[in-house]
Amino acid sequence: MVHPIHCWLWYLGHIWLFMPEPIRIAILSGDRMFREVLTLMLAGRVGLEVIAVAGEAEPANADPCTVDVVLVDAASEPKLALSRVRAAWARFREAQTVVLGLAREDESVGEYVEAGAHAYVLQGASPEGLVRIVRDVHERKSPSSPRVLAEVLRRIASLSRPPAAPPRLSDPLTPREEEILALLARGLGNKEICQRLHITVQTVKNHVHAILTKLQVHRRREAVRLAYETGLLAEPGEIPETMEKKA
Repeated sequence: MVHPIHCWLWYLGHIWLFMPEPIRIAILSGDRMFREVLTLMLAGRVGLEVIAVAGEAEPANADPCTVDVVLVDAASEPKLALSRVRAAWARFREAQTVVLGLAREDESVGEYVEAGAHAYVLQGASPEGLVRIVRDVHERKSPSSPRVLAEVLRRIASLSRPPAAPPRLSDPLTPREEEILALLARGLGNKEICQRLHITVQTVKNHVHAILTKLQVHRRREAVRLAYETGLLAEPGEIPETMEKKA
């Protein structure tokens, strides 16, 4: 006669054999508290396992072959988020990358997707929403809104076009305006520019207004993007996300 405990052991053993492997997660964030809270939250979810946590782009304690999903914090350090997404894509080629804490579904989402992100989580999302997205991307589903899809398609289409020719300005930028445009591209605000050039804030505002008018754009980011695309700025670079806020 088979002892009941043997039946239970046999049953539990078969359950263990057929249990799916947990989704192995790496967290990249410069905010220690964010990393620790997120780790604790995910550790309490069945089927999820945090195996690497780091403030740098490449967790030293994670074998690239063992990571399934990489979570990149874009809320605490937006300037570093894009570079971290690129680094995660280069190191963890088999993993799915999720960007956390975007303020809204704006044009930056397309930049993250272009850098290698597979999904994103907006600020204010619930823990359940994050877990659902982690599971979805692990199953190679890429949740996104129609707005984001349209932005991604627009960026793909723009890559297929030949480089834009430098704009023919009826009133070319002055040397001072070119200098200020280059400082805008580095993420400097009005106060920082006036301190750098030893001019008043109002003078900086007047120059910025003239730059936008001559380039026929409405925002500083648009001016910098156009300058990179058309060669007005010789060294293409990453356009700072905080440019408009520091104006």
